[in-house]
Amino acid sequence: MTDLVVTAPGRLDVRPAAPARPNGPDEVVVEVDRVTLCGSDYGLFHGTYGGPSRYPLRFGHEWSGRVVAAGRHARPLLGRAVTGDCSRWCGACRQCREDRNRCERIEKFGLTVDGFSVRRRTVHRRYLYPDDHGLAPGTLAMAEFFAVVHHALRPVAAAARGADVLVVGAGALGLAAQLLLARAFGAGGVTVMERDPAKRRTVAGLLEPVTELGPPPDPDDLAAVDGYRAMARRARHPLVVECSGTIEGVNCALALAGLGATVVWLGLPRPGTLRPDLVVAKGLTVRGSIGGTGDFPAAMRFLADHEERAAAFVTHRHPAAAAARALAAGPAERAAAVKVQLDLTTDAGEAPVAGPRRPGDDHRDAGTAR
Repeated sequence: MTDLVVTAPGRLDVRPAAPARPNGPDEVVVEVDRVTLCGSDYGLFHGTYGGPSRYPLRFGHEWSGRVVAAGRHARPLLGRAVTGDCSRWCGACRQCREDRNRCERIEKFGLTVDGFSVRRRTVHRRYLYPDDHGLAPGTLAMAEFFAVVHHALRPVAAAARGADVLVVGAGALGLAAQLLLARAFGAGGVTVMERDPAKRRTVAGLLEPVTELGPPPDPDDLAAVDGYRAMARRARHPLVVECSGTIEGVNCALALAGLGATVVWLGLPRPGTLRPDLVVAKGLTVRGSIGGTGDFPAAMRFLADHEERAAAFVTHRHPAAAAARALAAGPAERAAAVKVQLDLTTDAGEAPVAGPRRPGDDHRDAGTAR
């Protein structure tokens, strides 16, 4: 058993597994089966992540596993398949009483404190969600980012219903957004804009019938939008969900949002030049949203109801031995994938498995992998 540790940008160390045991009555030990790579994991490895982080770090905040040891208060979880929060919230501050994703003492598993790129990990039971639906390990390891999107969309559910919603960015967050908008929030139609043509080819078969896919307008054309009438001509969508994590994507979202529209901002770009004039002149409401705490149960129910569709988002799966290669993927490789998972049930010393997985692989091996 090994731990995978990003020690500095571009460097992944394979270390002997740290001891894991419950250190209190509410703690458990989880044996991790899958880690789903997030854009923040790639950013951490490449040194380009735009949010708070530190090194060295055991990465991974999208994962699934099973409880193999438990303190006396947590024994009902023993043997259960689980996943968990990205946010390590305190539960005591004023913000936690309103939304634990905004905890005043928040830390982020796999970004500011050690995550789950380990075979065994000690964690407090309050950050865990047991699987009551019999999800495959690969599907359960996607609950976190579905919960993030569900948490962002829930407050704007009324605006989504029957509307033509714009999603900027066709990565995993954008795909989850269009699936949730179509199947849970009753959107009348969804337009997904993605600049990278290779990414558009990758995701074309993963979209709902109500979803249209295409490139965004040229950034120079949007930058030239000036004056009230020009702004009004571009104003199309009553609800926009920004998932690209780029400044260009954010400005595209602001430019194409309708007059008085709501823009939900999920991407976390590096600092750059935004268009505040569009927010003011068009009377936009901008909602930043981070984290999925509070929405895991709803996300897991949704995944259970739509598992075959969601499972197709996992396009590649590798053993732990291939972690460095997977994290080092360049733009072309990233564009050819949607979600990449590491299978920690294989030892880090084993030979890597090359090539994409097929949708449904987790269902075929569910009897042995969970």
